[in-house]
Amino acid sequence: MRKLPLSIFLLAPLVALGIYACDEVPVEPESQQQSDFLAASVRSGNPFIGSWIMTSAVVGDEDLLAGTSILYIMTFRSDRTHSVSVSNDAEGLVCGETSCEWDGAYAYTRTTLTTLEPNHPDPDERGEDTSSYVFCGGRLIFMDSGEVGIRLTLKRTGH
Repeated sequence: MRKLPLSIFLLAPLVALGIYACDEVPVEPESQQQSDFLAASVRSGNPFIGSWIMTSAVVGDEDLLAGTSILYIMTFRSDRTHSVSVSNDAEGLVCGETSCEWDGAYAYTRTTLTTLEPNHPDPDERGEDTSSYVFCGGRLIFMDSGEVGIRLTLKRTGH
């Protein structure tokens, strides 16, 4: 039986890492003003800027958007502010009513996005929240853990 060359064993982890990294964007070093929420992760080429529409919201094994007509649009601006607009929420899953809007600030690192939303319609969602993210296949995917896993997938709608 022929032996596989050593280069195969060295190359395999790099290929796996490339697949895992997906659409990773190069990052400049984080700001030295770590305590300042808005300056926590200043970098050029902010990949978040633009409007994104949520295409799925999986909590545990259930996609909360499946079979609904909810429109959840999140817009990130270059000044590190963002806004969210929700409409067609017939069951009140997000807003407690059919539509709502809120805004806030955001900061990001190579792997996490932190939002600060003091006027979220759900008082339990107000404040700072950090989740992991990845850009993959033209999508923005947020992942968060807790009692059950959460995965939110968004697709860019414009710049």
